Amino acid sequence: MAAKLNFTSKVRAGMAAERVSAGERLAEADVVNIAQRDAGAVAQPEVDTVPASSHALRQIAVEDVVSNPYNPRAFYSAETIDELAESFEKQGQITPILVTRLAEFPGKYVIVDGERRIRAARSRGDKTIEADIREGLDNQNLYLRAYHANKEREEQTVFDDALAWKKLLDDGVYVDQVELGVAVGEDPKHISKVISLTSLPPFLLQRMAQHRDAVGLGHAYNIKLIFDRAGATVAEHWLQLVVESKASVRKLEAAASAEAGARRIGPRRTHYQSRVQFNRRDGVALGELKLFGDGRAELSLKGIAPADQQRLAERVKTVIEQWASEIDAPEAA
Repeated sequence: MAAKLNFTSKVRAGMAAERVSAGERLAEADVVNIAQRDAGAVAQPEVDTVPASSHALRQIAVEDVVSNPYNPRAFYSAETIDELAESFEKQGQITPILVTRLAEFPGKYVIVDGERRIRAARSRGDKTIEADIREGLDNQNLYLRAYHANKEREEQTVFDDALAWKKLLDDGVYVDQVELGVAVGEDPKHISKVISLTSLPPFLLQRMAQHRDAVGLGHAYNIKLIFDRAGATVAEHWLQLVVESKASVRKLEAAASAEAGARRIGPRRTHYQSRVQFNRRDGVALGELKLFGDGRAELSLKGIAPADQQRLAERVKTVIEQWASEIDAPEAA
């Protein structure tokens, strides 16, 4: 009987140990999953690897603050800056700006997060601002901290992303679109599509950002295609229709396709069959006469002094009139 009790006790003890072991494994798995999620499922520098002892909260001079060179936001509205300045007046500064120091900006504090707050402080003429000073942040931290903060506040737009992502790649902060995509949790194809918006004129990007509630990536990308194929005026026309809720993404796709078709079926350029080139005595090119198979002839000259243009025109006229009279004259019997 005692043996059975001992055996039962051992089984129960083993089951308890297994439960503890399983619990530990689940806890470890949770830690791993969280770590992989935060790191984008690949080995990436931690966004927040700075120990608590390496940062301090204090008042710093506004004039000593410089903007984040990798600020994820490019477009700010004057209205929101004014609203924040009014909030400062009524409630004071609620959240400190986050800054660090970089060797490229000696004696200055570089904003990691808080560009709107520093702009509001400057607009009020404030001399100081409360700041959380972090040491040892690299360029990836400069971008990712602000990027994730903006995402949480729903302030980040694809138009901001377009300019920021291009700069990050141009400056080599990320090796390629794949590495950047992992860092921000986006597919490389999405990264490529967003970056392509940088070919648009700045005024079009600015206007899209101002109407972020109406203009999404699908609208913007097709307006970009229309711009590539038909120019800024046509693209601006379609953007206005989007802002007025008169053009869907599907309608823009059709317009972009129509512009591409118009280019393909446009008039073909007729190539010349032969040409005669003219040079001065010193060998400098003056121009050329192109002869086309459809009977046309084009004379193109350059570098002719204004005083000589009229004399040249009269001589050319004389030559052409003489040639015309010869081909019109009846043949001798």
